Amino acid sequence: MRKLLLILGLSLISACAQVDGQATKIANTPVPGITSQTPSMDAIEIDQVGHRLYAADRSNQGVDVFDISAGSATYLETIAMPAGPNGLALAPDLSRLFVGVGNGSVVFVDIHAKSPTFNKVINEVKTGAKSADLLDYSATRHVVYASNGVEGTITSIDSGTGEVKGKFKVGFALEQPRFDPADGMLYVTSPDAGSLFRLDPNDGTVKKKQTLAGCQPMGLAINPKSNQALISCSKAVLSYDLSHDKSEQFSQQPGGDIVTYDARVDRFFVGAPFKPSKGAVAIFGGTPIAYITTVVTGAGGKSAAYDEAGDIVYTPDTRPNKAGLASFKMPAGGPGEMPPLSTLIPFGVLLAVIVFFFAIVGRNADPIRRPEPAPSRVRQNRVT
Repeated sequence: MRKLLLILGLSLISACAQVDGQATKIANTPVPGITSQTPSMDAIEIDQVGHRLYAADRSNQGVDVFDISAGSATYLETIAMPAGPNGLALAPDLSRLFVGVGNGSVVFVDIHAKSPTFNKVINEVKTGAKSADLLDYSATRHVVYASNGVEGTITSIDSGTGEVKGKFKVGFALEQPRFDPADGMLYVTSPDAGSLFRLDPNDGTVKKKQTLAGCQPMGLAINPKSNQALISCSKAVLSYDLSHDKSEQFSQQPGGDIVTYDARVDRFFVGAPFKPSKGAVAIFGGTPIAYITTVVTGAGGKSAAYDEAGDIVYTPDTRPNKAGLASFKMPAGGPGEMPPLSTLIPFGVLLAVIVFFFAIVGRNADPIRRPEPAPSRVRQNRVT
């Protein structure tokens, strides 16, 4: 009896472990022409209205275009760039894609499907720096902000005319710039300074240098509704309250690179190219910021983006012979949420069996309910 109870208990524990650690199916969409070499890919962006995904592909020195309208990715073409592409920023209100490239320029691409210059380069703006790295676009100001990386500057560009409006000198190597519509400030991370800088977007004046002890910040994304940010560090991920300058560290994900935020699902996505298992995407809730899960892809992507129509998460795939995109279905659940009812039904049935078994065993073990043993035939004969 005890053995049976132990087996049933272990079965329940095993079933829970299977659901909690259920493997996620990873799909691969290769890009023709770079299957024989180790690819170099950086940022990705999704046009949610046009159902197109754009990936910065240094191996092809261009931006790869994928059709994601069918709930999966299909490679269409590569838009040639004057140098290797790094950061991307999308302007849905202008139907434009901005690309930071290795020669210091920011390239404008027309992504209006009915335009005669659809998916064509329509402008190249020289920042005067050696390289243009990560970008951000402010729809309220109609300005593109380009980090010039190791030169420690940010170039402000008019998104309509391409005019360089200003060049802000921070003095440290910079990573991700982000404009915050909640407070109207421009933020940028610096791993060299180990800090988050708050700048006036009008003239680039540094309003605050917030040291992030031991972080070495890389990627940055902001939830403007709560005015809170998620920052990827070298060995962890950090949430930061931009209104009160308070932070919280999450050690579940050992660092990452580019961070993106999707307001429709209120989720942050952290591209982690090295850990765990040479490529993963960590997912965090946005309100409040809380760790949800990490999906190991093995693809080595530095960034990730969410397709709202297909409920799919995409990340660059940098594995030899698989160069292109890796993707997976958005995991269900969130911080503090119960698992779906369908996953609980088997456990409910198993629990009911265990309860019923205990009830039967307990009933039979009760001395009051235990039946009197029948008198043996020998004793009956002797009495007679």
